[in-house]
Amino acid sequence: MGTLADFITQHPAKRWLADRATGYRRDIARVYSEYVRLERASVDEIEQYQTRSLRWLLRASQQSPYYKYCLDSFGVDPEQFTLDDLGRFPFLTKKVMRQQKERLRLPDAKGVYENYSGGSTGAPTRFWQDYPFKVHLSVATRRCNEMAGAFPGARVAKLWGAPQDKKKIEGWRGRLKLWLLNQRYYDTFDMGHERMQEYHEAMHHFQPDLIQAYTSSLYLLARYLKSNGIRPDYPGIGMIAAAEKLSPHVRKAIEEVFPARVFDRYGSREVPAVAAECACHNGLHIQMPGYIVETIDPATEKPIEGKPGEIVVTALNNNAMPFIRYRIGDMGILTKKPCACGMSYWRLEQVIGRTSDNFLMPDGRIVHGEYFTHLFYGREGIEQFQFVQETRERFTLRIVPTLLYSRQVSDQIEREVREMIGHRSDLRVEIREEIPKAPSGKYRFTMSHVSLEELAGGREG
Repeated sequence: MGTLADFITQHPAKRWLADRATGYRRDIARVYSEYVRLERASVDEIEQYQTRSLRWLLRASQQSPYYKYCLDSFGVDPEQFTLDDLGRFPFLTKKVMRQQKERLRLPDAKGVYENYSGGSTGAPTRFWQDYPFKVHLSVATRRCNEMAGAFPGARVAKLWGAPQDKKKIEGWRGRLKLWLLNQRYYDTFDMGHERMQEYHEAMHHFQPDLIQAYTSSLYLLARYLKSNGIRPDYPGIGMIAAAEKLSPHVRKAIEEVFPARVFDRYGSREVPAVAAECACHNGLHIQMPGYIVETIDPATEKPIEGKPGEIVVTALNNNAMPFIRYRIGDMGILTKKPCACGMSYWRLEQVIGRTSDNFLMPDGRIVHGEYFTHLFYGREGIEQFQFVQETRERFTLRIVPTLLYSRQVSDQIEREVREMIGHRSDLRVEIREEIPKAPSGKYRFTMSHVSLEELAGGREG
């Protein structure tokens, strides 16, 4: 069946027909041509394209009660608006989304569908997307895949877990769609040893060209395979690590097991496929026809470049509920320096991680969660871990032990953690059979419940 699926999905005639079969497919083909052309265009031409898209979005936003208030209050004229004016516009946050709800929506949007994101609290934040956004998202995702070496009809194994994605592939229609796309789906909500062995055997049989996965799920699978002496002969081209920070250590651990390179990707449920790595692996190219990305100082809210800042994203094509200057909750480094690949798009030189991955110590120091994850990398006796800051003085360390876990290992870990958080802090160590997942199915290795306002010494927005 794999050979038949390859023939059908990869045949030039199928691609030619697919690009012309429906109005939706024709719109995708048209927008795809724009994206490919702009990748090698001058920065001026790209910014002109963004300006036209942004003015169109602001004109449409006047139909939204919330955005009309913002436009009137800040004296914004959509017809004269430039990219330099974007800093005058207020930030959108999840707090605003929860408060304003339907006031953010545009009544005349076409092809609207509901979506939601989970987050660490488990309380979903609802939002809406529309037909133009769906078209641009399809194109941005395709370009990100192609930057990782994908080709039309490539075999793709998805190690994923979002419930709203899983629903789309349930039943015979979903399975048929996966077959026609030459894809397979592996649920990250079930990542026990037996299930990971099944996933490995299934992927060995499927022989995917690409694996697309949550970063933590791919890392867990790699650790399982390595610990059992298994050397997979897949994927043939590469792996796309998405939805979570890809640290150098995790990248190395994955690539030591699988016979392909990892390609980092950045985005969220609200603004997917924002940026992705090319073959140079020198930062993530922003999909500038679809997004404007800023980085700001979390405390002053002033723009910064070339050093860590909070990532702010404007989606240029969502006419159902505009995301204008959305504080996504991540930290990163924006660079406008050219990449050796020749692509004109600006890059996120580095995605540092969630703002909630930064820990505020009782003495006022801010420590990134990577400090704590490095304490556990390669540590014998620990299968999984999760380090959580409950308050400024209270921390919880959850551990799933192996047979090699001992009192000596426990004492050493607690001693090293206390060296950073302070010996007067309240540290609770929990031994678990499993680590709880976020509602999306992702693992969070580190997580802080201390507010961004307290971290930055400013306001949340």
